[in-house]
Amino acid sequence: MNQKLAQSIFLLLRPLVSLLNNNGIAFGDFSKLAKQAYIIETEKELLRAGEKPTTSKIAIITGLTRKDVSALRTEKFPKFEQNSQKNRSIRVISGWISDEEFCDTEGSANVLPLRGELGSFEILVKRYSGDITAPSMLDELLRIKVITQDENKNITLLKAAYISSDDDNDKFENLGEDVNLLISTIKHNISNGNQTPRFQRKVSYDKIPGEYVEEFRAIANKHSQALLVKLNGWLAKHDLDREPELDNKDLHKIGVGLYYFEEKQNNDLEEDDSHD
Repeated sequence: MNQKLAQSIFLLLRPLVSLLNNNGIAFGDFSKLAKQAYIIETEKELLRAGEKPTTSKIAIITGLTRKDVSALRTEKFPKFEQNSQKNRSIRVISGWISDEEFCDTEGSANVLPLRGELGSFEILVKRYSGDITAPSMLDELLRIKVITQDENKNITLLKAAYISSDDDNDKFENLGEDVNLLISTIKHNISNGNQTPRFQRKVSYDKIPGEYVEEFRAIANKHSQALLVKLNGWLAKHDLDREPELDNKDLHKIGVGLYYFEEKQNNDLEEDDSHD
């Protein structure tokens, strides 16, 4: 095994294992999920290569037993089910900060009346939410606290992004989707061959005094949000939901993810590797 790859996998697994422990998922459950992931990804690779994904071939490639492969292939793989309400909420918020009927030229969201034939919350939802009604969307956005409504029923956007609610299941969905996309980008950049690398950058320093952390966190939030609002404006103008006349023969999911990280540094240069 490549030692650098092994070190990276170990580093990746540590916070994941901590999360699993905190949510009562034991190693046996994780092991089964890992085996299923090996099987389904190996099947995909074989199919892409024009080969038949037999049980024997999958067992040879993965190192699993034929018995394990045969048994797990008959089970349903865990699938990520798109949350329609969440996806439509994201589209409504995106439309709010990109459609000139609902925002200014810099992408700042207008305060919207609940109803009206032009520039109202009702029209915004009708345009961007598909089959979800304005009252349902209002309840959802109030629930996740990204909007407020005053006594005159005017609606203000507080945060130009979908914010996970206090429901852990909502946060677990973000874990699966966001980390999957990040690792997919890293995988592409490692094995892209002659393909154009995907943008993957970060900036960090590990000796910043604690008194500056809050200030940098605020700066990072401000500029990251501004960049995402700008990119959202471009994407919204090229999305079929908004521009249905666009060519729909070759659709792609594209986007940019930004993430802030913060870790308290140990003054000791080496970690305590002692064991009980």
